[in-house]
Amino acid sequence: MHRRNDGILGDSHNRIDHESGYHASRLLEDEKQGTLATYDAEDPVCLCSRIVDRRDSGGRLCFTQAPEGPASRIDATPMSMRATSPRVSAPNRIRTSPTPKISETVAVCGYGDVPVEKGDAVSLFRAVRSLTKGAATSWVSNLQNSDDLRARMAGLLLEDRVTGGEALQPASERTQNEAVQLAAGTRDPAVYAMALAICDSTGTADAASPCRRLSIQQWTQLDPDNAAPWLLLAGRALANHDSSAEAEAFSHAAGAHRIDSYSDSVFAFAEPELPADVTPLARAYFATEVNGVTMATELSQITIAGQYCSSEHVKDSSVRQQCDSLAELLVSEGNNLLDLGLGTAIGARVGWSASRLNSLRLERHALMEMVMQGGVLDSSEPWSCEAVGRADAYTMQRMRLGELGALRELLEHSGESIDAMAEKYTQHMDSIRDAALRQAQESQPPMSR
Repeated sequence: MHRRNDGILGDSHNRIDHESGYHASRLLEDEKQGTLATYDAEDPVCLCSRIVDRRDSGGRLCFTQAPEGPASRIDATPMSMRATSPRVSAPNRIRTSPTPKISETVAVCGYGDVPVEKGDAVSLFRAVRSLTKGAATSWVSNLQNSDDLRARMAGLLLEDRVTGGEALQPASERTQNEAVQLAAGTRDPAVYAMALAICDSTGTADAASPCRRLSIQQWTQLDPDNAAPWLLLAGRALANHDSSAEAEAFSHAAGAHRIDSYSDSVFAFAEPELPADVTPLARAYFATEVNGVTMATELSQITIAGQYCSSEHVKDSSVRQQCDSLAELLVSEGNNLLDLGLGTAIGARVGWSASRLNSLRLERHALMEMVMQGGVLDSSEPWSCEAVGRADAYTMQRMRLGELGALRELLEHSGESIDAMAEKYTQHMDSIRDAALRQAQESQPPMSR
């Protein structure tokens, strides 16, 4: 399911498949080309500039590899239509009978060995969802009855999405109405931003939608020193072909001292309302689900920054100066690896020194390796007590320090240098690409090789 939203927030096409646990349509930097594009995690080769708390069928952390493409164009073509390996034409395909499903048992914290389909991460994910559904229902109920406005809005954002939904569904009209009512009377920018995210996940082309009462302009008034709403406002101006309004909004974004969509804080807002008897397994699962939901409903300010600060646009000196300021903001005050990657990419376009760019890329690679080597989640037994304990500890660090801060702390405690960990990342990615290429070649019918 690819969703294209053309509502009050402009074009946003983030997607989440809850059943497979993959997150798609991420904006990342292509390491070799310095470009931006979207990524779809259905691709067998995985490389992502953000933690993805899910598994592919082999039990590995899944990251999305960057396709090549110009920074000014966002490519929403599904990865299955852009595969690098040769495709077999329809007449040459060999039809085979479905492979019989084989069961195995996997360790699940608090439940011992749980039967699942062998090598099927979807089956395992469903099993964990089923085991935690009662706690999820209690959690959402607590959120929606909370006295804390941020928790209540988080409950609206998460309802029906952490209690068993197979895929992210648009918010109901009732949810929209309640979100708009809560946002209309608030001066809290985080609450307002979550309401906009709920509305953007539904699309707002319908003139009768209650979401029409919300506006990006109001968010900028509540949060004038935050670049995120100004970037969204610039994106709307771009969609309306209003170059003057776009430049003005981007100027405000470039002069801001913060950049925060609040999507990274949703679990922190919601965590205090977890049931008192929540298990470590449920906590780890809920953090995973919340991360998926917020990635899928996250607003499109990163897309807009990449478009505005394209290689062509930064040839203009005033635009280059604004983009330089935004890049500084992203690398110094950004919340996550996506911010760090985009800031580095824009920095390259505006002429940052090679030594600085290299240092930033090495750090990002080192932090990515902390994810890929199992520093955050176990790759072989993702729901064992050991893995769940590590995931819960990381979640608490991330709530306290943010994604970048938590990963930097993990790196510091690893005893490895940035250079050494970045080199491991490069080797790791080479091995993943080689393995994916072999798998693609082996999966082709003999007559097509």
